[in-house]
Amino acid sequence: MFISKKAFRTKPRNHNLEINIYNGIFYAVAINLVNPYFAKFAERLGASDYELAFLNSWPAFVSIFALIPGALLIEGFGNKKKSTTFIMFAHKLFYLALATVPFINQISKPWLFVFLVGLMNFPGSVYLMGYQTCIGDLFSPRERSHAMGLRNRYSDLFRLAITLIAGQLLTRIPQNNQEVIFLYQIFFLIAFVFGILEVITFNRFKLHIDRNQKILSTRASLKEAFAFVFHDREFKIFLMCSLTFYFGWQMGWPLFNIYLIKTLGANEAWLSAVSIASGLSSILTSTLWAKFADKYGNTLTIAIATFGMSITPILYAMSSSLWMLVVFNVIIGISIAGTILVLFNMLLEVTPDQNRTTIISIYNTFIAISATIAPIIGVAIKDMTHIKTALIIVGCLRLLGSFTFYLRKRFA
Repeated sequence: MFISKKAFRTKPRNHNLEINIYNGIFYAVAINLVNPYFAKFAERLGASDYELAFLNSWPAFVSIFALIPGALLIEGFGNKKKSTTFIMFAHKLFYLALATVPFINQISKPWLFVFLVGLMNFPGSVYLMGYQTCIGDLFSPRERSHAMGLRNRYSDLFRLAITLIAGQLLTRIPQNNQEVIFLYQIFFLIAFVFGILEVITFNRFKLHIDRNQKILSTRASLKEAFAFVFHDREFKIFLMCSLTFYFGWQMGWPLFNIYLIKTLGANEAWLSAVSIASGLSSILTSTLWAKFADKYGNTLTIAIATFGMSITPILYAMSSSLWMLVVFNVIIGISIAGTILVLFNMLLEVTPDQNRTTIISIYNTFIAISATIAPIIGVAIKDMTHIKTALIIVGCLRLLGSFTFYLRKRFA
């Protein structure tokens, strides 16, 4: 095997650590073969600025109606791993559907692509939530940073490689737009294959099932989860901080694509260069963030990481060339690595073991509501002002969110 055995310790955890890494690798290959180029693919199909915005907001809107029912399904099924595996498989089937979009001429291809990407997020958001809750059961709080740091390190290596290869192939091989689209279709099929490998590895987790643990009815589970969400002070404060930061984060999503693709004219090769710059810095810092969080705590770590995320839109606004964006994405990658890792750990910290899946689904539903609105508002601000002005406003909102994370412990 290509993964060092030094990464693993005790035998039960050894297996799950290794499976978690392989699962992350297959996830990274499937996702990064096509997802970084969704906006460019939509643009090649003829998408407008608002269609690019809906490419971000429509999946979030769909997830609003998926998260809580999906969580109840996972909790009510009794076996989180089996239910999550089934939903994960359903998600991978959508790669086959996306490959058929260029063949359909009766309706708008950009809108059909946006619709399918959004619908794909129904099983996608549920299975990712199921994965999160399984990780909470697989690893103790002290082991989670180590386990996720290792997963991120190796998956980022493959993300880097596959992004480079995909970007170069999409730029160098096709001779015209139709040939580029055909190559995208091939990539969707390959992504499906690696998605199936992700499903297989996830099913190999050794998850202890507590037969004595109380399984609540659907109504009782939902009632207990909402009672916790609205009455637990620490969770409420974390949710408010998250919503503040996420709204600013989500507003920037379509603006980055518009600025990169339409303003600066990036093709797939430049998109891969930007992703690689971000990914390489993530690889080099993912385990460092985990060690920093273990030593100094999640509060300081998330404040620093989200501050880096806050200056991201401002750096974009300062960029007058694609090369500048490539350089700035080194800083962006460092910040994203820390933000994703620590936010995940903090979410697990403020949720109890009992009924965790349903509670996380409610949290993610609030985030999804924000993600439904924020991208559209971002594009609307751009239309009323200027793309650079909108980016600076986004940066200020993210900075406010970063500050709330720093103050969180004082009010919890």
